[in-house]
Amino acid sequence: MNKWKSAFWVCFVLLIFTNLFWGYSVINQAVSYSYLEVSFYEQKRANKVLGNLIVLGGKQFSQKDFLHLLRQAYPDEFIVEKDNRITMFPNTFEFENNRLSEVK
Repeated sequence: MNKWKSAFWVCFVLLIFTNLFWGYSVINQAVSYSYLEVSFYEQKRANKVLGNLIVLGGKQFSQKDFLHLLRQAYPDEFIVEKDNRITMFPNTFEFENNRLSEVK
């Protein structure tokens, strides 16, 4: 009978500690995810602001000039020009009337 009681208490204590560990782990992941989500949202806002600045500064260049500048600045990148778009992962530069109109 004594072995059964000691085995019960050992298992009970282990169960308590493992539940505390998993509870802490879940709470930690939830907090980390919240911070990551806020950081991602702020980064998207910053990218939009920078994209608008690029559009304002890039209006003086034509689509071919812009493509040439991108290829000079990033010679190892995969840059695709299709119709009125230039795609360089993860950015897409859209042109209207041969002038930069939007950065996505």
